[in-house]
Amino acid sequence: MLTCRDLSHQADAYLDGEVGLWKRLRIRLHLSMCDGCSRFIGQMRSTRSLVSVEADAPETGEDARIDSILAALHSENHSDG
Repeated sequence: MLTCRDLSHQADAYLDGEVGLWKRLRIRLHLSMCDGCSRFIGQMRSTRSLVSVEADAPETGEDARIDSILAALHSENHSDG
């Protein structure tokens, strides 16, 4: 059985799609049983999304950057249900 520690060490590769089928199945099984790790993966997805929004944002004022990050976060929260 995959431990929480194992999952945390493999989270980046999992989110990047760099793990094989067997490992992906083991991770998905663990996530289906572990609320803490499910929240951790969700937080990593949110963080990655927000970082990519910031990286893709044109050089604008600080207020515009904050608005784009908040809009992305709002959009992600509503897409999760």
